[in-house]
Amino acid sequence: MFKSYLRATAALVILTPIGAHAQDMPAPQSSSEEQEAEAGLNTIIVTAQRREETLQDAAIPINAVSGEELVQSGVNDATALNKVAPALYVVAAGGANAGYFVRGVGNFSNNGYTNPAVAFNLDGVYIGRPSSTVASFLDVNRVEVLKGPQGTLYGRNATGGAVNVIPNIPRLGQFGGEFAAQYGNYDALQLTGALNVPLADGLATRFAAAYSRNDGYYSDGTESTEDLAFRGQILAELSDDVTLRLSGDYSTQQGSGRGLNVQGVYSFTPFSPNATAGNFTFVPAPANVTEPFTGLFAPQTLDFIRNTAVGAPLYSPLTDYAYPFRDDSYWGINAELSADLGFAELTFIPAYRKSVLDNGFNGAPFKGALNDNVAEQTSFEARLTGDVGPVEWLVGGYYFDESVEGRDSYNQFATVSFNEFQTDTRSLAAFGRLVFSVTDDFRLVGGLRYTDERREIDARVDNLAAVCLNRPSAFGPPSCPLVPTIPVGLTVADSLGQLDPALFRARPVFTGGPIVGTYPYGPIGPRGPYALIIVTPTDIERTSGDDEITYRLAAEYDVTPDNLVYASFETGFRAGGFNITFGQEEYAPEYIDAWTIGSKNEFFDNRLQLNLEGFYWDYRGQQLAALGVDGRGNNSFYTRNVGESTILGAEMDFQALVTDTTLVRGGVQYLDATYDSFTYNQVDLSAAGDPPNFLTPLTGCDFTQVLTPRRSFDIDCSGRPALNAPKWTVNLGVQQTVLLGGFELTGSVDGRYRSNRVAGFNYLPTSETGDDLTIDAAITLRPDLGDWYVTAFVRNLTDEFVPTLLQVGAGNVAAGGYEPPRRYGVRVGYEF
Repeated sequence: MFKSYLRATAALVILTPIGAHAQDMPAPQSSSEEQEAEAGLNTIIVTAQRREETLQDAAIPINAVSGEELVQSGVNDATALNKVAPALYVVAAGGANAGYFVRGVGNFSNNGYTNPAVAFNLDGVYIGRPSSTVASFLDVNRVEVLKGPQGTLYGRNATGGAVNVIPNIPRLGQFGGEFAAQYGNYDALQLTGALNVPLADGLATRFAAAYSRNDGYYSDGTESTEDLAFRGQILAELSDDVTLRLSGDYSTQQGSGRGLNVQGVYSFTPFSPNATAGNFTFVPAPANVTEPFTGLFAPQTLDFIRNTAVGAPLYSPLTDYAYPFRDDSYWGINAELSADLGFAELTFIPAYRKSVLDNGFNGAPFKGALNDNVAEQTSFEARLTGDVGPVEWLVGGYYFDESVEGRDSYNQFATVSFNEFQTDTRSLAAFGRLVFSVTDDFRLVGGLRYTDERREIDARVDNLAAVCLNRPSAFGPPSCPLVPTIPVGLTVADSLGQLDPALFRARPVFTGGPIVGTYPYGPIGPRGPYALIIVTPTDIERTSGDDEITYRLAAEYDVTPDNLVYASFETGFRAGGFNITFGQEEYAPEYIDAWTIGSKNEFFDNRLQLNLEGFYWDYRGQQLAALGVDGRGNNSFYTRNVGESTILGAEMDFQALVTDTTLVRGGVQYLDATYDSFTYNQVDLSAAGDPPNFLTPLTGCDFTQVLTPRRSFDIDCSGRPALNAPKWTVNLGVQQTVLLGGFELTGSVDGRYRSNRVAGFNYLPTSETGDDLTIDAAITLRPDLGDWYVTAFVRNLTDEFVPTLLQVGAGNVAAGGYEPPRRYGVRVGYEF
């Protein structure tokens, strides 16, 4: 099957040569080339292969977008990159968490001790915490999205791909800048500016700043933001052969953070063969709750949850959700030293980054989750590049050292996980790449990387469970409507200290040593206390590591100077790690092998660029970070290895200059991503006297009751589609320019279609998104010889309700996060 698939795709490659979907950053050209380029399309310059080349000449699977196009598309942070790279899917989870997927490879969410599958690189520096990537889009030159494993040239754990954000750098001998102000609905204000100043011959500096805010998109005020960012750079030509650039940046993110819309509740209905999933029947929320962007904190939503859902094991109404907030900051310094050594070019990049997270959120939905984390990383990368005869070579080394110290709590009303941890990770790598020109038109490529990672964790988790003992009848669930659920706090003492002391017959000691044990809780009935509070600690202190060799083999052939075909095989590896979860303390590495064939071409004097890529990925030991149940039956968020998947498909993108003033652009991706094996085991949460298959797991997958050695369920999701992997993704846009006697009027319309995809962990009916179509439009007026412009825009013109993350949380409440609703506004800019 695979061979026939490759043969069919190869035929398409040969018959349909391909180009790039990007513009606005032309390569240096001679005067004759400039005259030709005026009638054709510009091509962006990329450095994805650690060398400057046009996107048309980069024989790798890549999308690239200029900073100007990002502004026009409204891409202010990584979560909006879905618009410009069909293979990429970015999920904004709770707090500062962001999940990255490329063709079904990725994580829904990350925390201080998980690792992303898609490497995020800012100004050539790998960012270890995905939470540190959201505020990076300041004075951007371009963004490159690399698809598939990056097993040779890139830092850590790039099994799914890489996102490279490259800022504008200082320009020697030029004084100039740009400023822009934007205002729109939801009281959305954005101010941006950049200033380039030459200080002396061979010395220049560049400053950039941005401020943005908006009111909440949801009726309850959530999804509000207030962000601030600065960057300063100095570029110095120390000699004819040596250049040094220094950069420092600082950014903050505040506001309420992510909002949620409630879909309904999965109600426990034991021994119901016609239930929605296992022994759970879905109760949809009324229309005034599911109305788009109503929000979790709307009065009608809170009423629905209070009257419909209860949280085991306390079986008390779900009330008093904690309102979300954000107060996160990030800063970093880095340098880039470039030196011509005669026999080779040296590049050296040292960097230091720090993120401080202080936020609260409700996503899954929780009663409230709190993050108080500090992450620091130091990295060094050195590369030597040169050529000897027909061989172009590159060798390099990489060092990464990260420490994360944090306190988290995840409150699900009746169960709370309080985590305190410190992790340290050190990664060393050596890598090399050879390009051998067999002829002027045919090249063979080989790349190799050795990675050695060592990691350690010192953590404590206190699991708190409030358990109802009041059972009204001999058969059926308990009921404790008069016993309050646990307040939201960062520690056990914080939470229990908020409760009325009268609720405890033997009150825990809230100062001094750890709070551990079992405490009577709530009213006292004829048979004793209505409930118990049980605090169970788990200490985790472990050291581990992985080492791996990954490699790339490729062939490139220039059919003509404007037509390139290529084929490659590349391996990828993501290291294992730790969980702060009893019985799931460690997880193993994952691996991916990727076959790719593709072509990039220009036609009709570069008035048409087309691109086709065929791919086949073999994904093994897949790491999935998701909510689950630990070995003691407590709810926990942890990573597990769930199995294997096969990912294959094809992608085409194009842009065509139909007339000198009409540009048509677009792309199509077909993706078939299926789990060949996806199995895991979950503890049975039934009480001791309950019959088998009573409290079955809430999942849309198949499951089997296991009775020995401990009652549990084997869950099998094999054959299901990969997460966040729509079968079809289609982008199509048109840009038209009209000359109006001294003025230039440019209008654009861009649409994006995505077919149904799974955006939740457990394959429940509520975890499917359905298909969606969104449309953006803009019109810009600027004088022919002037340096100002005015743009009016509307995004999500049809006001589509587009899910990004659909989960089931405490009390089996199903809810989701969504892309922004219709937004419109005006942007005014001045360039000098």
